[in-house]
Amino acid sequence: MAINIKIVKDLGVAEDTNSSGDIKIKIVSDDPKPMQVEMNARRSLNGDIMIFDHDLIDIVVSPRNNKIITFPKDLHEREVYPTQDRFFTFLRKKGIINAESVQAGNIFSSIEAIIQESVIEGVDAIQSSLFVTSLFLEEESVDIKTRNKMKKDMTAYLLDPSEEDSTDLGDVPHSDRKGSMDSRVRPYGYQYMYSILRESEED
Repeated sequence: MAINIKIVKDLGVAEDTNSSGDIKIKIVSDDPKPMQVEMNARRSLNGDIMIFDHDLIDIVVSPRNNKIITFPKDLHEREVYPTQDRFFTFLRKKGIINAESVQAGNIFSSIEAIIQESVIEGVDAIQSSLFVTSLFLEEESVDIKTRNKMKKDMTAYLLDPSEEDSTDLGDVPHSDRKGSMDSRVRPYGYQYMYSILRESEED
């Protein structure tokens, strides 16, 4: 593969302050190799590409509808919407979607956007969407691994605690009264309020 080195003189401020002069070097490849990415994905019957690498959202690239759609894996996760917002902001900055097309989908908590039509020769819009999605997942990989580790650690802490964090049966002595629910107070404190209200009405 031939590589051409092109030296361009920049009239602005040099990016490298340690270099002498405003000279930038650009490497241009005459025969670029195709980029390959690996994702946990499958194709649906209608041709949509479903990507499951993220731990909070599922991403669907739909060539038939020319859309990118995100679905939450679990509705109770508070980080779902911020993750969707980061994803579509990432796509917008990379020039993949129409910014004004980002909207809620017809499925609860889903968000979708329209993929821009590619006018660049040799650049496919769907392939570009998949490639940029892989870049987003790469950026999110640290957070994904951290959340998965925290969930595993919490599960192990609850189901298989250490000797320091566990108590064997019989180590805690029994007592006649435990906790804040005292059965001798009926109905748990409201009896006193009821008696005061009744006395005021009689007066």
